[in-house]
Amino acid sequence: MLRKWKKQGLLYGGLAILFLLMVSGCSLFAKDTSKITPDEEHKVKESTVQYIQEKYGKEFVITKVTKGRILGDYNIHGTIKDGKNTPVFVGLEPPKKFSDTYVDHLFTAELRPSIKELATKIFDLRTMEDNFSFGYRDGVKRKYTHEIPSVFEVLKRGDKDLRLDVGLHVYNQGGQAQVAVTKFLQELQRMYFNKVAVTIYIYDDQLKSTSKKEDPGNYMLLRYIITNDDIQKLNVNDLEQFKTVIKE
Repeated sequence: MLRKWKKQGLLYGGLAILFLLMVSGCSLFAKDTSKITPDEEHKVKESTVQYIQEKYGKEFVITKVTKGRILGDYNIHGTIKDGKNTPVFVGLEPPKKFSDTYVDHLFTAELRPSIKELATKIFDLRTMEDNFSFGYRDGVKRKYTHEIPSVFEVLKRGDKDLRLDVGLHVYNQGGQAQVAVTKFLQELQRMYFNKVAVTIYIYDDQLKSTSKKEDPGNYMLLRYIITNDDIQKLNVNDLEQFKTVIKE
């Protein structure tokens, strides 16, 4: 009987060690593929420059190439010579599956000032978050190539393959901020947006007169997180489902 328990103990102990190795030491069994040879890097750069030239008809200046540690995919950073030296990230999954952020960068850069101006007119705006973006939704075909149209032309077409992400920090305006949220969304509807992710943080007006060292979070009253696949169909006068009360 004692011998039997010893055998079971050894068996369970071995299984426990194997389990620990599997859950915490997977990297021991995974081959690190992140090292890139000069010849390999040259080929990646060459094929990436060709990809950008064929897709957009423009020269791509590469500044950095890195390789994924596990999958062996490539991350290529650089700028496109389009008169604005637009920064672009290109992803490459071997052998030749490319993706890039060129159109996203162009549309975002063109649209950001207009949305900030709109928010400033409607709200008592504190800040607009830096992660503002307008670009392709996940999983859709990247159809804009060569001569990229203005973002405002694209909006007028009612293109549903794009998504707006914007975060605003605003003051309460003596209780008028919630009305302003509805007005802001109405303006987005007029601009023909579809899929949106709009986050609006509303702060007590007293925050304006406090020290810059004060934590703004102590003055937050409300938060709206409006995520919708088609804002054109959204009833902007009924936003209770998107509202969270932080402080009464």
